[in-house]
Amino acid sequence: MELREYWSIIRRRWWLPVAVTLVALIASTAVGVRGAAAYKTDMRLAVSTIPTSDPGSALGYDPIYYSNLDSEYLADDMSELMTSRAFADDVKRELATSSTPYNVDIETIVNATRTKKTHRFIDITITTPTFEEGDAIAGSISRILSDPAHLAMYLKALTAYNTQMVIVTPAVTHRANTIAGLISEIGLRTIIGLIVGIGAALLVDYVDPSLRSRQEAEMLLQVPVLGEIPRTRRGVAA
Repeated sequence: MELREYWSIIRRRWWLPVAVTLVALIASTAVGVRGAAAYKTDMRLAVSTIPTSDPGSALGYDPIYYSNLDSEYLADDMSELMTSRAFADDVKRELATSSTPYNVDIETIVNATRTKKTHRFIDITITTPTFEEGDAIAGSISRILSDPAHLAMYLKALTAYNTQMVIVTPAVTHRANTIAGLISEIGLRTIIGLIVGIGAALLVDYVDPSLRSRQEAEMLLQVPVLGEIPRTRRGVAA
């Protein structure tokens, strides 16, 4: 099939590529601007324990070394705790009773919160569809982490090892994607929609049994066409 024939098919079925492209543009814009992952809130937590020396301990005992080791173990536990349903339930209750109540369901908090542990530091990332929701959840987590007695309900070791938790990087909420990245993402999805639309137009034309030209009639019937009825500009027979 020559390129002019492809172009003829696209012109004949133009509405299909246009419709699919518009749907892709609108959907990708909605997902990019206000999708489930439109905003990210980042914060960092440091976990440390106060070294304690025991006069009766074995020779060679280094309280600082074991304090750092305890901190790493507790950071492991805390990173798992903060992505649990129990912790999400605490966040939900805290948000409901805060000075500016905010209603978020537990599943949203669990699915939005991710942690990454690096030695004694925990990076917390909260992914939400709105700026306000991410800011509210991060604020609630910060207030809960500032109350070691509350967390001791889950981890007794926090009090046993004189644990200190400090938010070294306060929560900052920002768009998950830059403006340039958002535009390129929308553009890429729109181009994919256009390609899908063109493919759909070619497929519809392929399965359409109608004869639309003298060449198609001659190819199918294997006989020459002796005459044609011309069409007017409006596309009806003259």
